[in-house]
Amino acid sequence: MRRCARDIIKQPTTIQAHETRLRAALASPGVEPVQGVIADIFVTFGKDHAPLKRRLLALCRDRLPGHVLRWFEAQISAAALEPVTALATRWSVLARPSANISTRARRCGPDDSRLLANQAIAAMEANDHSALQAFLHHCITCHDNLAFMLARRAMLQRVRVLPSEWDLTSQQLEHAMETT
Repeated sequence: MRRCARDIIKQPTTIQAHETRLRAALASPGVEPVQGVIADIFVTFGKDHAPLKRRLLALCRDRLPGHVLRWFEAQISAAALEPVTALATRWSVLARPSANISTRARRCGPDDSRLLANQAIAAMEANDHSALQAFLHHCITCHDNLAFMLARRAMLQRVRVLPSEWDLTSQQLEHAMETT
């Protein structure tokens, strides 16, 4: 992906480099690499390349969240996207993420949130209090409601009551949402 990214930066309209990079993203875990590459494709190519965009987006159909897929589908026959877009991810090299996205999305992606939630669940099972404190600190610092909710839901299936720090973190996250 890095080699293809360098090629795309040098010659953004090289279709083969975009296709190769997309295939590498599809071989990578998670949603973000695929979404970032597709965002670059849609920033680079306009309505004259609608068949190309349709074909490459079809490769991603099973990897993108439904709302993201629908948004890209609606843009297939449109002009190239503006370089600053809410659909860019940290994996994008031509598209840049918009500031008009959640704090969590700017600081960590959904793939990271899921991984962190799974690590917190493992820490709870291992009775690793310091790892759980680090997780809660991350959730507050990054406003990572997704990781917190995923971990909390899974943990409540295993235990009846979570430690008081979890309620405090929940309140802080709710307050952060109210003030943004």
